[in-house]
Amino acid sequence: MAYRSRALWAEVDLSALRHNISVLKRTVYPAQLAVVVKANGYGHGATQIARQASELGVSFFCVATVEEGIELKDADIKGEVIVLMEPEREYIEEALAKDLTLTIYNARTLVEVVASWQRLARGSKSTSSPKIHIKVDTGMHRLGVSEEEALELARLARDSGVSVGGLSSHLAVADAGELGRGYTLEQIARFERVVARLATINIRPSLLHLANTAGGVAYPSARYDLVRSGIGVYGYLPSQEINLVGLRPVMSLKSRVSFVRRLKAGEAVSYGLRRPLASASFIATVPIGYADGLRRTLFDRGQEVLIKGERVPIAGTVTMDQIMIDCGDVEVAQGEEVVLLGRQGANVVTALEWAEALETIPYEVLTSIAARVPRIYIDGSDKGADPYRVDL
Repeated sequence: MAYRSRALWAEVDLSALRHNISVLKRTVYPAQLAVVVKANGYGHGATQIARQASELGVSFFCVATVEEGIELKDADIKGEVIVLMEPEREYIEEALAKDLTLTIYNARTLVEVVASWQRLARGSKSTSSPKIHIKVDTGMHRLGVSEEEALELARLARDSGVSVGGLSSHLAVADAGELGRGYTLEQIARFERVVARLATINIRPSLLHLANTAGGVAYPSARYDLVRSGIGVYGYLPSQEINLVGLRPVMSLKSRVSFVRRLKAGEAVSYGLRRPLASASFIATVPIGYADGLRRTLFDRGQEVLIKGERVPIAGTVTMDQIMIDCGDVEVAQGEEVVLLGRQGANVVTALEWAEALETIPYEVLTSIAARVPRIYIDGSDKGADPYRVDL
């Protein structure tokens, strides 16, 4: 449920999204781009992102869960939807009925997939073979089978009448620049060995995918048939070690001043009265808090927001639903726009800036923007100029 009764919203710029997708498609060509829309499209809105991507010719989408995949199917998103994590047993039949592609890394799960498929076929609910991709662990050590287990799973699938449509893995340090190069090349070599060994038993998956955004940009040999891109689609690089110019942040986070008062030097605001004012200041209250994804730590790290085109600091402890900002001598009024993420005038605040202050990554910042914050979809190209054009 989005709360529209207060002045807080996230703007999702569809022109920036289209631009990023075009940049990434050109970069990874001739491989195809698979747009990752898990976690509600990294907080941007999965179905809206997928629909725009589909209109640009993207035909592969990656999600984490069956529920996320069903959401895309129910929204009539065209293309193949790959579920990156194995589903629990009770969700397999529904996943097959919705024509989702399942990632497999346990023999027991494959057996359940075959049994569910047979039940659906008997009930005339499905006659097509399940779509499965086998995940092999090449060095991330999070999910995936060994080289030998990959062959065993592939044989089991073939013997059960199921075609292995894809083989996948995940790169662990593709975003680490030269420090990660040796290990990444080793992962690519391990993946190649599995592909070659599968070919010796006449199993040749039609879709090979290993690379994330970092791998797709920095390692052409890792691109194969698909490159799974998440963070790049939304306008950020996986790290500063990745060289790709021109991505544009897609999301802005905005609010409006709800209350203003002038305080004297020495007075303090919010819980704990932690930081007395050095001089008299206009203090503006803004209806956003940690329940919306603005972490309490941002006050401690001196994070600034934008108002009247100027950078001003958060004035006191971030509360659940509100913050106060120190506008100094800048006179502001109720209803004045405040930009938490995005551009205002000549100044910009990005999710990367928040991430550096919080000692985390932009992924966490974007996915932490709460569901109760309404997403408003705009098209920057309609304004004659992109309002949030930042090369990252």
